[in-house]
Amino acid sequence: MILKNIRATKNFVKQKLLKLIKKFLSKDKKLIIIFEGNLGSGKTTIIKEIAKNLNIKEDVKSPTFILWQIYRFKLNKKNFFFHHIDLYRIEGREILKLNLKKALNNPYNLFLIEWGDKIINYLKNHKFLLLKLNILSKNKREINLIEINKNERKVIIN
Repeated sequence: MILKNIRATKNFVKQKLLKLIKKFLSKDKKLIIIFEGNLGSGKTTIIKEIAKNLNIKEDVKSPTFILWQIYRFKLNKKNFFFHHIDLYRIEGREILKLNLKKALNNPYNLFLIEWGDKIINYLKNHKFLLLKLNILSKNKREINLIEINKNERKVIIN
């Protein structure tokens, strides 16, 4: 799918991605979304827009130096945690020091992981979405969304 500008990106989040997120959270009680794309491809922009549409009041910023920010939100009258993780500065096995394992196994969590391609090998027992962003021009992006469950891959948005 091609997103021609920031308005198209915000509409994509509101009209497609958010519906998908709510569907997964209502069914499975947790969701992991891995964001893959070059610097400036729009990962943080999309995550901020998700937070806004989930009525998170705090200012969601890229946690590049903090690595992991957690916010609360409600969905279907249940309390959920919004985990914004940025692995840009993490290398190799340093990922294990984050102690994500326990959090990833708990329900009522939404994980949005920038530079998440670094953690995919550790998610073998988890179903997750892989959101790939490619820069086509200054404001234009190509977006692909793939559901991955063990060895199965299902393209959701192409």
